[in-house]
Amino acid sequence: MKVSFRIVLVVLLGILAAAGVLVGWFYSGIGLPKLSSLNEYKAAQNSKVFASDGTLLCELRGDQDREVIALEKMPDALKKGVIAIEDSDFYQHSGINWKAVIRALWANVVKGEVVQGGSTITQQYVKNAYVGPKRTLWRKIQEARLAYELEQKYSKNKILELYLNDIYFGQGCYGIFTAASKYYGKDPQQLTLAECAMLAGLIRSPSYYDPYLRPQEVLERRRLVLNRMVKKQYISEEERDFADKEPMNLVGPNQVRAARRAPYFCDYITELVKREYGDQQAFRGGLRIYTTIDLRLQDLAENAVKRQTDPDDGPDAALVCVDPRTGYIKAMVGGKNYAASQFNVAADGHRQAGSSFKVFVLARALADRVSPNESYDASSPRIIELPDGGKWKVTNYDGRGSGSTTIRNATVHSINVVFAQLIMDVGPARVAEMAKSMGVQSPVEPNPAIALGGLGVGVTPLDMASAFGTLANGGVHALTRSISKVTDASGNVLDEGKPETTPVLDPKVASEANDILAGVVSSGTGRGASIGRPQAGKTGTTEDHADAWFVGYTPDLVTAVWVGYPQGRISMGGMTGGSLPATIWRTFMGKALEDIPPTAFSKGDELSPLQTVDTAPSETVTVTLCDVSGLLATPQCPSVHSATFRNGEQPTATCNVHTGTDRTVPDVVGRTSAGAISEISSAGFKATVVNQPSEQPAGTVVAQAPAAGTSLGKGGVVTIFVSSGPSRVPVPGVVGMQESSARATIAASALSASITYTTGSPVGVVVSQSPSAGARVNVGSVVSITVNRSSNGGGLFATSALFLR
Repeated sequence: MKVSFRIVLVVLLGILAAAGVLVGWFYSGIGLPKLSSLNEYKAAQNSKVFASDGTLLCELRGDQDREVIALEKMPDALKKGVIAIEDSDFYQHSGINWKAVIRALWANVVKGEVVQGGSTITQQYVKNAYVGPKRTLWRKIQEARLAYELEQKYSKNKILELYLNDIYFGQGCYGIFTAASKYYGKDPQQLTLAECAMLAGLIRSPSYYDPYLRPQEVLERRRLVLNRMVKKQYISEEERDFADKEPMNLVGPNQVRAARRAPYFCDYITELVKREYGDQQAFRGGLRIYTTIDLRLQDLAENAVKRQTDPDDGPDAALVCVDPRTGYIKAMVGGKNYAASQFNVAADGHRQAGSSFKVFVLARALADRVSPNESYDASSPRIIELPDGGKWKVTNYDGRGSGSTTIRNATVHSINVVFAQLIMDVGPARVAEMAKSMGVQSPVEPNPAIALGGLGVGVTPLDMASAFGTLANGGVHALTRSISKVTDASGNVLDEGKPETTPVLDPKVASEANDILAGVVSSGTGRGASIGRPQAGKTGTTEDHADAWFVGYTPDLVTAVWVGYPQGRISMGGMTGGSLPATIWRTFMGKALEDIPPTAFSKGDELSPLQTVDTAPSETVTVTLCDVSGLLATPQCPSVHSATFRNGEQPTATCNVHTGTDRTVPDVVGRTSAGAISEISSAGFKATVVNQPSEQPAGTVVAQAPAAGTSLGKGGVVTIFVSSGPSRVPVPGVVGMQESSARATIAASALSASITYTTGSPVGVVVSQSPSAGARVNVGSVVSITVNRSSNGGGLFATSALFLR
């Protein structure tokens, strides 16, 4: 007996000694991970986009839908409910609840595997933030040690705040803020006791305790939480009984979030933030993005487009409004119906500008000291002889014209033949450069046709609003900005979008242009845009009537309006820039400026930022320029003209096309692309290929520039225009996509979508399409897609087919 007692005593002492050694080792931390050596964990959270007045516009959500909030913004009932059900001794232990650990250890030994965790709230947070979910004994030891360290670093309330912002509540919701919004459609502070108990009960197994799939089990779990709260004396029995009788009152499982305001602008900001900060920061970094959008102006802009267009038929429209003094974007409408098409014409629709591009020819001429009263032949049609030997036939809009007219009158009445001659005088390359300097960021080819906004011009409404803003601001260009400030989740400023301005035109030149363009509205093609205050602008209509523009401005705001079909070059019959675009502009700007006193344009009397005290604006110099390059002519230049500049503003580089080693450009029209490139190279030139739709067989050269027989310096560039065949595009594959993504993909391919719904799952996913992916069809063709819907239908799904135009 004594021997047995001694053996038992020795074993117990050995166990106690081993336990002591283990406890000592645990608290010493030897061989265990240290919190200080790990990267600081930051819970992923949504980024938010705000309007200029602080109104929330939209959120950028990643794979973890989360918004971090302070503990003070969480209801006491929630905190107590979570502690009662998850860790009743939370405020007593130091990160590890040893009683729970021993209980879990015994259960694990009995079962022969890890079946119970005994984890405290602190350990659960450490598991999610640092260790990971794998169930091993070593992982549990690491978790416990880090939990102990975390308790030394933070207060209990801070740990509880971290936990409640990080933990998963099911249905894609991370953190209490998103969970309260998802299940109850409210902020956490508005939750009732019953609602707090329900959410606390989800934490243990959110996939099992899904209130939409297992409401009875969730109610039983809620009752358990309430009973635990009574046991902890957090609530009375009367409060428990009252809460237990409360229905769950959940919002619908597939309830669509409230429609975003300014949806096209939100998409524009999303892409901008992704490019600037990367997807990780944009969707998981909790950025706070403060934009320049003015919601009053945005609403007015959307209403103007909506009122003046047919939601189901006819052309689309886009609008951009900018403050010319700061470059801040104040309103952006990318189309008349965001639900039908998410393609943002305002920012991404590169369209021919028509006669609105004449403004850059005018600005270049005025800057070159060409008098607006200089006369040109207005006879129509007119054949313009090009420097490369080609001929350019130009006609006026109405096909008529005779005699001569001034540049001023040609601008007011948009006379094409005058501007065709004027661009040849000032140089296409220099006009393209002027457009770029004034704010056009889209590429502009330096060919004569840009004078009429045709070949070589593909601009966005944002481009045009930015560029015309240079005139509105007295010749000073303000870089367009959509973001005024960006902070991280902690409030640290990452970027401040302060205005960035650059002098481009002498104030007197800008004033002269404004005076001429004011005539467009008062007595010319833009009379339909008049709002009875100092204003200026220019209409634009392409030859095929596929694009119609009005871009106008006051000293306070500049607005560009485009009308057309985003999916392709579809004629609108007799549509002109002075009709619907001018009407939309007038509808918007009349309201936008109704509370702002009329302001006259500056007369440009102040000293120009482009001048110095020592250089008077009257000092000029006349130089001879090459018609092809626009640079100082050499003896080898076959066609030249004289131009007058302010001293210091004239070109200084000599022609880089006609270098004295000229060769003859071969005729390659009609040849294959490969054969043409080979022949051009053999002749000592470089070939540039431009693909364009044509009825000629694909791969055939349909045009070239310079023309065959032209003299060109060795190493010069010959551009060949190669047929890509008829204007057909491949059908994108959208099966398996969500409906909204499929719509956007089809629209981006210049096609329309016909949508039919069928009962099935997963809901909202495209299950079939016709034509199939990869088939080539004409631009504007219809792609039929079938989308799954829930069996109860309703709402959007009540429509059997929705056509995107």
